[in-house]
Amino acid sequence: MRFLIAGLAMLVVTSVAAHDETSTHSHDSVEPAADASIVEKRVHRFKQSGAAIQSVFKEHLGNDEFAAIAEAANLIADWADVMPDYFPAGSTSPGARDDIWDDFEDFKSKAADNAKAARALQKLALAGSDQTAITAAAKKMGGTCKACHQSYRIKK
Repeated sequence: MRFLIAGLAMLVVTSVAAHDETSTHSHDSVEPAADASIVEKRVHRFKQSGAAIQSVFKEHLGNDEFAAIAEAANLIADWADVMPDYFPAGSTSPGARDDIWDDFEDFKSKAADNAKAARALQKLALAGSDQTAITAAAKKMGGTCKACHQSYRIKK
C-alpha cells in the first residue's frame, strides 16, 4: 500500500510538471522584470492574451473544456480592462501604429469591447451548457481582437 501511494504521488508530480512545461496557457509565462519598460510589459500581456485565445480555439472548444475557456476569457478580459493604461503618450513601439494616440478614445472603446466580449464568453463557459453559444461568444471575442488589430497594429 505504501508503494502504491508513493507511486500515485510521483504520477501526480510528474503530470503537473509536464503540464507546466507543455501548457499553452499564457498565465504560465514568465513575467517581465519589475523594471521592464511599459512597452516590454504590454508586449508580454499581448503575448499572454494571444496564447489564451489560441488555447480557446485550438484546444478547449473542441474538447468542451469550459473551465479552461472561462479561465482564458478571464485573463483576456482582465488585460483588456487595463490595456489603455499600457499605452501612455510617447510609448511607441514597432507593433503599434501612432493612430492609437491620435484617436485614443476609439482605442479605449475597442479595448472595452474586448473586455465585454471576453466577460460574456467567461459567463457562458462557466455555465458550461451551450456549446453553440460558447463558440459564438468566442468568435465574437476574437472579432474584437481583430477590430483593434486592423486599426492599430502594425504587422511585422
